[in-house]
Amino acid sequence: MPLPILPDLLVPLDPARPEPIHRQLYRGIREAILAGGLPAGVRIPSTRRLAEQLGISRSTVLVAFDQLVAEGYLVGAVGSGSYVARDIPQHLRRSPVPGNGDERPKSPRVAARVARVARAGGRAVPAVPYPNAFWSGVPPIDVFPMAAWNRIVARRLRSLEPADLHHGPAAGYRPLREAIAAYLVAARGMRCSADQVIVLASAQEALELAARVLLDPGDAAWMEEPGWSGARGAFVSADIRIVPVPVDADGLDVAAGLAAAPDARAVYLSPSHQYPLGATLGLERRMALLDWAARSGAWLIEDDYDSEFRYSGRPLTALHGLDSRGSVIYVGTFNKTMFPALRVGYLVVPEALVESFLTLRRLG
Repeated sequence: MPLPILPDLLVPLDPARPEPIHRQLYRGIREAILAGGLPAGVRIPSTRRLAEQLGISRSTVLVAFDQLVAEGYLVGAVGSGSYVARDIPQHLRRSPVPGNGDERPKSPRVAARVARVARAGGRAVPAVPYPNAFWSGVPPIDVFPMAAWNRIVARRLRSLEPADLHHGPAAGYRPLREAIAAYLVAARGMRCSADQVIVLASAQEALELAARVLLDPGDAAWMEEPGWSGARGAFVSADIRIVPVPVDADGLDVAAGLAAAPDARAVYLSPSHQYPLGATLGLERRMALLDWAARSGAWLIEDDYDSEFRYSGRPLTALHGLDSRGSVIYVGTFNKTMFPALRVGYLVVPEALVESFLTLRRLG
């Protein structure tokens, strides 16, 4: 496949420097080629267009191009323009190093939380169309109804108005939030309205936002062990002290959590289908959790990532549906039921917290 035409080529030029402009242009293009910024075979702008972009004469550009062609960096084709040569020796290509050749570049400094999150994370889903078997969180996209999806998307795009291209509300598209709320009331036994729904890009983003709104650095949070590494990463990034709580056949062991950290400020759990063991949190433990959260002022963050998948029967009522005191933050996603590239997840938060969540989403 031929490489696309490069529409612009911006090379820094300084008329105040003693080096002639054509040499500066020659050197800038050559360095871009050797550093990999201009890949082999790419078509670069014409001399006339480049002269207009850079505000210099075309004759100056021609002098620079002639030198680049003579040295083998560019190849000119009559009637079709100039291209980066494909046969530049690989040993000439390099990454630019600041300063002189004797200096060793310093490693860039980043926040310490990056290393902590990396240690907390698990394996990432590979960025390939069809990962190998047994990768979690990847639905069978090879059987997705593409024809129907394409018709729906095309119909919606044809009805867009200019106002639809503006910044939307921080909570997300209102009709989508209304549809989500209606579904959760009917299918998950929840009591919520569209005003409590916040649409996000993924469950991961939802957890990161919840951790920053609900918890301060150093606060303790129970987390299922074993559990989802993405949730662990979200809490580690927010400098939360994670308290691993074991999981058995009835889900999160509430008694073990109370023994380990009775003063915890939050609990992350997947009660409908624990990840990765698949256990369902029993009703007795659900009620114990809700009672403890109400007494202690702790938050229960319910990850309901795949409640729609069951071999038989209807899904169990969400933990949120049993909550009468506003202690549960509900996390949902469409990336498991539809396809990962959709990037749509959502939160359902108590009415009293909606503005706090939206404030941090707008400005955080």
